[in-house]
Amino acid sequence: MNSTKKYRYCLFAVLSALVFCAQSQTAWFADGYHGGVYGHYPSWQAKFMVEKLIENPGWKINLEIEPETWDSVSVNDAENFKTFQKYYTEKGQYGRIEFVNPAYAQPYSYNISGESIIRHFAYGIHKIKEYFPEATFLTYSAEEPCFTSSLPQILKGFGYKYAVIRNPNTCWGGYTSAFGKDLVNWIGPDGTFLPAVPRYECEQLSAESTWQTESWTNSNEFIAACFADGIKYPVGMTFQDAGWDGGPWANEYQPTEYTCWTPYIEMISDKVTPDDWRFTLEDVKPGLVWGAQVLQKLAQEVRVSENRLVMAEKMASLNYILNGEKYPTNDFAEAWRTLMLAQHHDCWIVPYNGKPGETWADNVTRWTNTSNRIANETIAKLYATGKAEQTKAIRVFNTLGVKRNDLVRINLLEGFEETELAVFDINGRQVPCQVLTEKAGNKELVFEAEFPALGYATFTLKTAKPQTEKPSAKQLSDGKTRIETPFYIAEFDPAEGGAITSLIDKKNGNHQLVESGKGLNGLRGYFYKEEKFHESSDSKAAISVVKDGPLLTKIKVENKIAANNYTQLITFNKTSSRIDFELIIDWNGQPGIGAYDQSENYEATDRDKAFYNDSYKLHLQFPLAGLNGKLYKNGPFDVCESALENTVYNSWDSIKHNVILNWVDLENESGDYGVSLFSDHTTSYLQTEDLALGLTVQYVGKGLWGRDYRIDGPTHLKYALMPHTGNWEEALVEKHNNGWNEPLIGSFVQTDEQESQFSLLETSDENLHVSSITVDGDDLLVRFYNTSKNQNHEIQWNCDAKKFELVDLNGTTISPIKTIKNNNGKLSTRLDLPQFGFQTVRLTHVNLK
Repeated sequence: MNSTKKYRYCLFAVLSALVFCAQSQTAWFADGYHGGVYGHYPSWQAKFMVEKLIENPGWKINLEIEPETWDSVSVNDAENFKTFQKYYTEKGQYGRIEFVNPAYAQPYSYNISGESIIRHFAYGIHKIKEYFPEATFLTYSAEEPCFTSSLPQILKGFGYKYAVIRNPNTCWGGYTSAFGKDLVNWIGPDGTFLPAVPRYECEQLSAESTWQTESWTNSNEFIAACFADGIKYPVGMTFQDAGWDGGPWANEYQPTEYTCWTPYIEMISDKVTPDDWRFTLEDVKPGLVWGAQVLQKLAQEVRVSENRLVMAEKMASLNYILNGEKYPTNDFAEAWRTLMLAQHHDCWIVPYNGKPGETWADNVTRWTNTSNRIANETIAKLYATGKAEQTKAIRVFNTLGVKRNDLVRINLLEGFEETELAVFDINGRQVPCQVLTEKAGNKELVFEAEFPALGYATFTLKTAKPQTEKPSAKQLSDGKTRIETPFYIAEFDPAEGGAITSLIDKKNGNHQLVESGKGLNGLRGYFYKEEKFHESSDSKAAISVVKDGPLLTKIKVENKIAANNYTQLITFNKTSSRIDFELIIDWNGQPGIGAYDQSENYEATDRDKAFYNDSYKLHLQFPLAGLNGKLYKNGPFDVCESALENTVYNSWDSIKHNVILNWVDLENESGDYGVSLFSDHTTSYLQTEDLALGLTVQYVGKGLWGRDYRIDGPTHLKYALMPHTGNWEEALVEKHNNGWNEPLIGSFVQTDEQESQFSLLETSDENLHVSSITVDGDDLLVRFYNTSKNQNHEIQWNCDAKKFELVDLNGTTISPIKTIKNNNGKLSTRLDLPQFGFQTVRLTHVNLK
């Protein structure tokens, strides 16, 4: 017998012995159902579950059903649903049925805002309790990789005690890291922790599929491996798709007991010692088709609605306080409903599924349009617009919790001539302004001023000579275009495809930001039909100056890549270090872009897939000089220091967290200088040995389930770079990104009796952010989120209330908050809030002083 055969024989013998010895030891299995009216839920499901529970007295189920499903089922299958409700009330709630994921549309979570995640749980729990008032929510579990690092804090805020951090039977879109044994303490970035069942350290990815880990069934081999690794109470898990009609999930290993998650965790919690697990963003391994145009578009639509809806809530709250305008609770509930549906995990992983015109992607557009309409109508109520000859007053709202110097853009009314415009603040000071002529001849007024925190300021247009400034752009003798602003000296080289070949940071020691011999903002990708890489530097670009005024200088780069025309617009703001970019690609047919062509040989079980490797996708390149230190990236209520050496991977079993939610920040080795990259949508970023930073633009080819991910119109994205001193915290990167996502909102107004300026509150630390403001009856709810290492924060209020108190995410009082009256007569409160923590403050019977 050779050594290999001998090894295999010994291994088989050991495992067989372990299984034989372990047969008297019990294992557990968490069965259940996943789906809903939007995903999959047949009309017979309620009746089926009751019948199978009665037939199998040892069977127990965990439910992850979209809460809105019960609205439909209660009408379309009323009698059977009543039977299911009765069974839950009389027997199910006592260990036979457990609701484990009430999130309204089962989002992945890592790809949306923290505020959105909170609303999924709030609205979902409320909906389930409409039909199951006795329902409790104690353990979180999901069939898909619906996880993010801040979930312990969010879950605990809703009264959860436990969690499960694995998704063994549906890993198509990713999975979590393997760590620990029976239980771990799942520790979030703010320090909040929950006892949780992990994907065990010994729990391997399946060798036979690309969508399972070994705990998807209690096989003899899996249970033996658990016992061998010291796991005392091994448990497997699968939530079946609603509509599967097999009843209890079959398990090879016996004895196996079915269990709901909460009783299982409470059974073992005093019998094992959990390991502490500081779970980071990178412990979620998402494998979506980043760069696919359909995913790109829906991610942008979701981002627009997320930003707009939170801004609308803040402004409606101000309208309630200032004008007594009824807060539109029901309208916002509908706006959140449609946004939450657009955040459903199936939108992101199977966007093409559905009939033509009724795909998930089609529905995302409809859903977000509804959310945007409601948000915009709410915002419009704060303005009473008039004709140009009747009003020259402009009111500008700032929805951030800190005052800001920034630019605001106003659509000009008819009747104003460009030459007569000048803007004055409430003190009669003229502020810098500039008129831009946009597409279709529409004119836009841009001006820069200081705006109060969470409030508004009023400005006046007068006939006066506008402020001027010498031109910032000029063409050099070598054909390059040079821009000089108070912040930068930048050179665009047409011979290098219009890339920025030099970018000098004047405010920070004339630091050269571009690696020698390279170009910033260039495009590169592998076009597999031609079997070659194409770069923007392959063609000479046309460079023109679109606008050059006292506030903004805008450069247009026109070029082509692989016979596809594209335009880049680069805007330098003369009062800010942020540089804004816009990319529009007009595609010529259907190119193939990615690592290789899988059109003839795609197999779901193949570990290697072309869409995994971002270095071959069309991407923007940012060869930033001297920034070879740490990379940080934000997530929902978190900022994570990356532990990745690079972001490149080729196969399902080596997925890396390469996700940019809002921003990534790259530092130098000493941590005293860096550059932030902002993105207008959730996608992937790129780091390789040869490239400091990149942003994914386009993939065209086979994706999950062999689906063709195609081009359907132009590609259009926005992004920004923000060089800065200090690290991301010292540079207030989160605040500046919030400002990018929540721009100032201004419009013409009729003159009225209101004060010309108002601020609801102001925070003492610019790293303390106002995540949301809503109205509940006569009360104001304000949620704060802290990205500073400083835990002690003061909030100054320009309103009064019967009482101030901390409340949890269910609205239950945690503790009263002491108020202090300052010398200026204003009230202040203090919050003790750890970094990456959030707290909600309730102002009971809020009113103006």
